[in-house]
Amino acid sequence: MDVYDCMKKVCSAKSYLDKNISNKDVAKILNAAHFAPSSGNIQNWRFVVVRSQDAKEKIARACLEQLWMQEAPVIIVVCSDSSNIKLHYEKNWKKYSRENCAAAVQNLILEAENIGLSSCWIRSFNELRIANMLKIPDSASVEAVITIGYSKHRPIEKKHKIEELVFFEKYGSRTRDISLFPLQKHLKKLIR
Repeated sequence: MDVYDCMKKVCSAKSYLDKNISNKDVAKILNAAHFAPSSGNIQNWRFVVVRSQDAKEKIARACLEQLWMQEAPVIIVVCSDSSNIKLHYEKNWKKYSRENCAAAVQNLILEAENIGLSSCWIRSFNELRIANMLKIPDSASVEAVITIGYSKHRPIEKKHKIEELVFFEKYGSRTRDISLFPLQKHLKKLIR
């Protein structure tokens, strides 16, 4: 699938079919995450793949009681191993650590979509509960929880118009090159 088409199709699925995901597909998703860029090429991300129904329920409860998460056949908990990144970036290691993991999550989500799966990126959770449950060491932190599965129905997510999100030369500046607008019209020409 074309990467642009893939990005446009991604949505946050919160309802999944009772259908297993092959280990091969999980490996593809994890491999895509592994190819994400990272500051200093540190690759501080670590992934915990959870399939057990009992563990999925506990994770859902630790994610502010979002019990729908249990329907997903796979939950991937994305962690950051901070031991190496702290050495290289004493002041900004937390920021870089989180950014690196976010890049890995984006790749993971795109590959899931590419192979016909749906996902949801959960950021609200009790980190300590998840860390204790999954035996995550003190040197690592939980950065994201991702549900993966076959969506029962694809939600339609409304996107803002790109013109509302783009500024020129400085934040807030709507002064623009008229030939560039409307951006949506030009994007349709450029992107199939």
